[in-house]
Amino acid sequence: MGKYRDSRKRIALFGLVVAVLANSAAHASEKFKVTLNWTPDNGSIGIVYADVLGYYKDAGIDLEIESGKGSGATSKLVAGGSTDAGLASATSAISFAAKGAPIKVIAPIYQLVDWGIVSLEETPIATPKDLEGKTIIMGPGSADIPLFDAMLKANGVDKSKVHVQMMSGDCVAILAEKKADGCSDAPGGTLIPLEQQGIKAKIMLYKDWGAPLVGLSLIAREEKFKQNPQLYKKFIEATLKGYAAVAKSPEAAVDALRTRYPDAAEKKVLLEEMTEYLMTEFCAPGATNLGKPPAAVWKVTGEVLTATFGSLGDGGIGALYTEELLPSQAPACP
Repeated sequence: MGKYRDSRKRIALFGLVVAVLANSAAHASEKFKVTLNWTPDNGSIGIVYADVLGYYKDAGIDLEIESGKGSGATSKLVAGGSTDAGLASATSAISFAAKGAPIKVIAPIYQLVDWGIVSLEETPIATPKDLEGKTIIMGPGSADIPLFDAMLKANGVDKSKVHVQMMSGDCVAILAEKKADGCSDAPGGTLIPLEQQGIKAKIMLYKDWGAPLVGLSLIAREEKFKQNPQLYKKFIEATLKGYAAVAKSPEAAVDALRTRYPDAAEKKVLLEEMTEYLMTEFCAPGATNLGKPPAAVWKVTGEVLTATFGSLGDGGIGALYTEELLPSQAPACP
């Protein structure tokens, strides 16, 4: 009988130890907030999927995902220190950093921007020069304005001859109703919906006409990531694993996104956009790993943004991004 009681005591003690260790592990998780560029969609799908797969939890991170209101707004939040990291257009973040905001790009997610000028199939726009005399719609303060300007300059287009209208609106409706000749947008956001309406359209990508710039990226306030570099390294590593998982199983990733965020776009639209257009932007030509574009892409990005914004400050583009937080073994390019 004594042996039985001793056995029960040992079991109870073991259970208590396990509970204490589990509770300690839970408390050891570090809180971390990331603010997206917009509501969750294909741009941020790798972050959502990494969270669903438990990558952040496994890394000891208690992640909060916050929707954003545009790359500019997210960049301001990151600069102000009210969020730990942001997902934003690199051009938008760099424009703020060049003006003195204490932020840096810490990991490009989409190593190239996939935006361009979308036009109907019958509209005679095939080269940048064709934009002269045409009406083009762009969003006020949009991150693609520097791309547009860079494309025009690289191809000798007189911007005064292009009728640019700054207005917020649905590019799909604008083109379907023929209210303009073209609209600056991402292919998935316009080409696919137009296709669903039986309307044929095309896109002239900025990256193909002199503006192959770094795209959507993780950004952070320098003071914050220097205070806790290990936390940021774990966050970036888990995030890149998430995007690698998206590339491996895009349909499962889209399902996970829509399960958590039912208001996201239709599965068919998200899946087609991801497989037809976006996964090719995870890595720029010459890249071998996620999160690290070739130096040549950064060089062009710096040249284009300098021509657009003027001086990028002391150190140029090299002072506005860092690769010191990237994992030593980042996922390979898909």
